[in-house]
Amino acid sequence: MDLVLLMQNARLQLKPFWPLSVVVCMVYGMLIGGPSELNTYGELLSILIAGPLQLGLCIYFLKIYNGNNPSFFDLFEGFKPLINVLLVFIIINVLTLLGLFFLLVPGIIISLGFSMTYYIIAEHPEMQFNEALEYSWKMMDGHKRELFSLHLRFIPWYLLGLLFFVIGIFLVIPWHNLSITSYYNAIKQKNINYI
Repeated sequence: MDLVLLMQNARLQLKPFWPLSVVVCMVYGMLIGGPSELNTYGELLSILIAGPLQLGLCIYFLKIYNGNNPSFFDLFEGFKPLINVLLVFIIINVLTLLGLFFLLVPGIIISLGFSMTYYIIAEHPEMQFNEALEYSWKMMDGHKRELFSLHLRFIPWYLLGLLFFVIGIFLVIPWHNLSITSYYNAIKQKNINYI
């Protein structure tokens, strides 16, 4: 797959929605990071809202990819299948941490293998958490290295964003997210029999 072309297309698709996408990503970041700074229960609150907000972010960027108009409130759509999303979030994070505990590489492989789970749930909210995890793992079979390469392609852009008083990073985050969404849709077409 031509990752450079995928990134270019994602940037073009994002262009009319870039300001709103920056706001959505900033709010997402503040909601994930903010509660943990409040008090001792803030960490628990961050854990409880991280999964649903991640699903909401996937819903938001899937709308852009599919040519629909996204809304700021799409970020909060992930709270509807709450139990499924919380279970997915806990399982993915526990397995990734176990992988990272043993060595860095297994943690990265596990994280990449389950990386499409939220997109699958966004498109199939009726699906059980274990099915979504299984489909993501099967879908990513043979694609983990390519997705890792796509993530690495954004490192120079994030570094460039740092040079612009950190503000530039907030311009890169939506582009990175839409590129991952585009990648999901590209491999979904190849693995249509899994879903």
